[in-house]
Amino acid sequence: MAIRTFQISSYTVTLGDKMTASFGGTTIKARGVISCIGPDDQRVVAYFLSADSPVPAPTTTVGGKWGPIFLEKELMGQWIDLLRNETPLYGYINTDHPEWTNISTSTEPVGEHEV
Repeated sequence: MAIRTFQISSYTVTLGDKMTASFGGTTIKARGVISCIGPDDQRVVAYFLSADSPVPAPTTTVGGKWGPIFLEKELMGQWIDLLRNETPLYGYINTDHPEWTNISTSTEPVGEHEV
């Protein structure tokens, strides 16, 4: 079992019309991709799928260093908001349970807001 938790230091956003990629024999159609990058090229890569795209089984790639996740395209704005406005952010990849791949904040006090 490999669990990777890393601080996200940068990210990229890619937008397009039905970009394709294959995972385990399933070809997806994505409208956007966000790659959340940490040390040693660890990444949580979120694919925001078209409504007509198949959804592959959860997986990890690059020896467990990359965790692709497949989400509805409507969630992309929430991810961008989180990446732009919260710090620190962490990526989490579990090779035994790739369906648990996520990004998260650290513990924050209730009622915290930007000044």
